[in-house]
Amino acid sequence: RRRSPRRGGGRSRAATSTLRSGARRVLSQAGVGTIDQALLGVLHSKHQSLRLLGLFHKVLIVDEVHACDAYMQGVLEVLLEFHARAGGSVILLTATLSAHMKQALLAAYARGRDSSCPSIQGVAYPLATAWQSSFPDKLNEAALGTRAAVKRTVSIDYRHQQTEIVAMIDTALASGRCVCWIRNTVADAMEAFELFARRLPQERLTLFHARFALGDRLAKEEDVLAAFGPESNASKRAGRLVIATQVIEQSLDVDFDLLVSDLAPIDRLIQRAGRLRRHNRDVSGNRLAADEPD
Repeated sequence: RRRSPRRGGGRSRAATSTLRSGARRVLSQAGVGTIDQALLGVLHSKHQSLRLLGLFHKVLIVDEVHACDAYMQGVLEVLLEFHARAGGSVILLTATLSAHMKQALLAAYARGRDSSCPSIQGVAYPLATAWQSSFPDKLNEAALGTRAAVKRTVSIDYRHQQTEIVAMIDTALASGRCVCWIRNTVADAMEAFELFARRLPQERLTLFHARFALGDRLAKEEDVLAAFGPESNASKRAGRLVIATQVIEQSLDVDFDLLVSDLAPIDRLIQRAGRLRRHNRDVSGNRLAADEPD
């Protein structure tokens, strides 16, 4: 028999279940989730209006903003404009952001407040930039100091032949150092993996990219963090090679003795350089206290 629409709340229960599985974080007082949950609020998607309602008058914090590609940045600009029009505030966090991209994001938020913001003038790094509609003609730009514990001098060596790169990695691994080779595409990463799969034992070689099934990717992420994270030691790190894509350059607290990168935009290179000798270690690779010399 067909169930009466008045009785069978099957459809409403299904809708509620779907909402709870994804958009519920933006409806709570405070929530942590992936940026797509907010971006879907300005796209033609299920529960689009509820997502915007959930962000109403809240402080929207977006991390790793520099990672947006051209399409994602366009959607984020629309979201910032909607959020500003609804009276919300925004904090954008990033270690590397071009002035052009920062200006575009500021302009989008200002449009939502029916205003415009001044042009960025500061060239310091790191640089904190703030704008508010109460003082539309004023753009606060504050240069931030860098802690002595995280200052690094990075030497860059250009290698133009793959044979040179392979020889350099082989030498580093043979001396007991750990190495990360970051490729720009999954195909290139897989090609490099196959190259070293014939040269290294399976336990000393890791392939890490975004196309693994979610469960496998999380398992690989845990393995990388255990082997190269803050608490890793010489026995876990020595002679190991990770071949990865951009997934390793963001939000992972890992460090390597030698870092090889394909050519990439400067913001990406700065991010990748942050995974080179990130923590103080002794000559064998064991962790030292923050005040001990590397």
